[in-house]
Amino acid sequence: MEGPARGSQTDGPSQDSSRNKLSCRSLWQRLRAAQLFVRRHLLDNPRARWARRAIWAAFIAWAGFLAWQSIPYYTYIGQGKRAYQQGHYGEAEQKFQAALKQAEHFGQTDPRYANALNNLAELYRTQARYAEAEPIYNHLVTIAESLRKNPGALRFTPNYLMALPMSLNNLAALYRDQGRYAEAEPLYQRALEIWDKQVKRPDDPNVAALLSGLAKLYRDEGKYRQAEPLYKEALAIRIKALGAEHPDVAVLMDNLGGLYRDMGRYKDSELYYEKALAIDQKLLGMEHPDTATDLNNLAGLYRDQGRYAQAEPLYRQAMAIRRQVLSPQHPHVAKSLQGLAELKAAQGDYRQAEKLLDEALSIRLKTLGAEHPDVASTLDSLASVYLAQKKYSVAGPALARALAIRQKKLGPSHPDVAITTMKQADMLRATGHYKQAQQLFSGAQATLEKALGPDHPSVAANLSLMAGLYRQLGDLQEADKLEKRAAAIRSTIR
Repeated sequence: MEGPARGSQTDGPSQDSSRNKLSCRSLWQRLRAAQLFVRRHLLDNPRARWARRAIWAAFIAWAGFLAWQSIPYYTYIGQGKRAYQQGHYGEAEQKFQAALKQAEHFGQTDPRYANALNNLAELYRTQARYAEAEPIYNHLVTIAESLRKNPGALRFTPNYLMALPMSLNNLAALYRDQGRYAEAEPLYQRALEIWDKQVKRPDDPNVAALLSGLAKLYRDEGKYRQAEPLYKEALAIRIKALGAEHPDVAVLMDNLGGLYRDMGRYKDSELYYEKALAIDQKLLGMEHPDTATDLNNLAGLYRDQGRYAQAEPLYRQAMAIRRQVLSPQHPHVAKSLQGLAELKAAQGDYRQAEKLLDEALSIRLKTLGAEHPDVASTLDSLASVYLAQKKYSVAGPALARALAIRQKKLGPSHPDVAITTMKQADMLRATGHYKQAQQLFSGAQATLEKALGPDHPSVAANLSLMAGLYRQLGDLQEADKLEKRAAAIRSTIR
């Protein structure tokens, strides 16, 4: 049986390919002839000057129409951003809503539409209006996913690849603010992966937002050693791109200061807090929410160091700014109330501390819901005030609620869970349940040392409370040993 002739199917051209070549040659010849006709009769013909002018006039008119159509949108966006930066959130919402209405005429694939939506969602997130922000963020992710599959839809935007990672970042930030950490982390990781593989702009300020977002999540989860290099990388990118004096640089300095405060590195924390405050005071003024955040954070550091006289006026100043600019019921106001309450408790003014914490808890329950980690934080502080006054009947339920929220939202290995457990152990000690107290103290100590290291202030606090337990049990040698360890830790921190 004969085989196929050599080259009949794979090596030589088929009749169809020959026809295709002839067709392409014919089409090229026709295009070339049309080009010559246009050049001879229009472009090079003096008598066709009117035609050239008409073409240019039509082009300019069309460009002018597009620009005129965009003027209201860009006006509203600019006004909204200025109002947002000044903390005038009611005005900002009106402007962003107006910009969104204008952007709807351009279509959902137009970047102006996504920008208007994102500004509105960020405003809602800032105001803790999470239920309104979430569907907008999800819609933006859906749009970005579709554009990634069909990049031709964004033919006027060369940066369409950035849309998806930034949308994922913003949705992750919303989940993080709600304490939904398990949902936030994979979004951050995916955003960074897309950026590294597709966007490929390692020095872009936007990648700093992705890095700092993941760092903030790690900090909230107590993963401090994982957070620090991400914050430093993000800060270096922003300084290189924006300069050393920029509000976005101040935000990262403030975050890094907060991380060092959590780690017990108070000198480093104060350095970054003061830098952030100096930048925001200079560029944003004293009545801006970011300046209030700087003041509140610095006050917290002073309180941790026992510098109460310096801390109180900063807390009150921050709270006054937040009440005026944000609203009396904003979660940031609750944060200032809790900080001031903890200061009052440290000074022994438990009545005032309890009053401030009740107000803070009311605000957080209303704005964040009953299972937010910030609610657990306020309950934990309130329980501490009850314990100091030996109000065990109300301290126990408050600690139980705080522990249940923290275990559910943060996981059993989080240092905040250990801190609440430590306070439960101290209450059991005070009420004579020594064996149970000893077990809880030991568990809290192991968790704290693993998460924070052996030289953290929270480790020292647990050691001191354990020393009190052993003193009551009559084991003075063990009590002295624990107290000496705690004192050694505190001496390195001060």
